[in-house]
Amino acid sequence: MFENHGKKLIGALFAAGLLVAGSVWAQAPGAAGPEGMGPMRGHERLHRELNLNPQQEELWKKAQSLQREAFRSMRARGEETRAKLRVEIDKPGADLKQFTQLRDELGAQMRAQMEAARKQVREAWFAVYDTLDSAQKEKVRVAIRDGMDRMGRHRGGPRGEMHG
Repeated sequence: MFENHGKKLIGALFAAGLLVAGSVWAQAPGAAGPEGMGPMRGHERLHRELNLNPQQEELWKKAQSLQREAFRSMRARGEETRAKLRVEIDKPGADLKQFTQLRDELGAQMRAQMEAARKQVREAWFAVYDTLDSAQKEKVRVAIRDGMDRMGRHRGGPRGEMHG
């Protein structure tokens, strides 16, 4: 029973990591990712369409790199958390109350780390956004809106029906 809860926690932590990436995308002008996949869809196209100047390009690369590293780091922390929990639950006679407390503590630490990473990445993207002219900002707005529409269609949002 408790092993199943551990799996649920790891799943929740991984989902939270994906949520961070998705929320950063929704708040940021771009992100690294294969063209055509989920919330990252269209970012490389947007990057090309923005015709960034050298200063903007440097900031874009910095934000993109920071976002990738934040995602990798959170995934690694999630794996470490799972490993720690597994060691504890594998001990014969493990105190399930202590295990649950440890799981809660590690989960709280992960949430705090994810929030800090999300804020750091968001600020890096805002640094890019602040350098954009009005035409570039409009392209970003439209790209974010269109991405939200695509996600809504796949999740049954206001502009689409649930796909099965």
